[in-house]
Amino acid sequence: MQLVPAYLPNVAYMAEYIAQPTRFTLLGNYQKQTFRNRCSIFGANGKLNLIIPVEHNKTKAHQQDSEVCIKWDENWQKQHWKSIASAYSSSPFFEYYEDELKAVFFLQPKTLVEFNLSLLSCINAWLEVEDNFSFAEDYVTSEDTAQNLLNPKLDSRLAFPKYIQVFNSKHGFLPNLSVLDLIFNLGPESYDYLKQVASPNPNG
Repeated sequence: MQLVPAYLPNVAYMAEYIAQPTRFTLLGNYQKQTFRNRCSIFGANGKLNLIIPVEHNKTKAHQQDSEVCIKWDENWQKQHWKSIASAYSSSPFFEYYEDELKAVFFLQPKTLVEFNLSLLSCINAWLEVEDNFSFAEDYVTSEDTAQNLLNPKLDSRLAFPKYIQVFNSKHGFLPNLSVLDLIFNLGPESYDYLKQVASPNPNG
């Protein structure tokens, strides 16, 4: 499977990612309004989108994914972290993972890809899986990648069993949010949940 690194990937993305070796494609054209630079969490008022501001090269019609740089003149990290902490501080496992995530979250690498991969490595450690990816060396088009995992407007083909979320009682179950929602609520059970989503039991 070929993927582009995503920001705090959603459950569908991570289920597909742990199910098979992944080749990250860094030579494709960057596309706006995708999970490359955004994720969704479960806030007190429901689904909340967090978006990383990026630099757009006005001299080029298209930028490659590997070239896209983060805007560091905006204090988005502090805002995103405040939203994450507010959403999950009362979840069962937030305190357990908080320090490790914070140490990576406030790094300031130049490119979006570097930042996303740093966060993914942190998530992999929590799930006790290796960094299960390699890098494609050939130029790719959007048709070559798993676009359903990157486009917020496309529904996932996967099914998501319900689990207890912090604000279930107010808004009901919200599926396929950032994997942070899963990990902060299920902790060590998150890996088994992802395996179930990726390979549902046909007899279940």
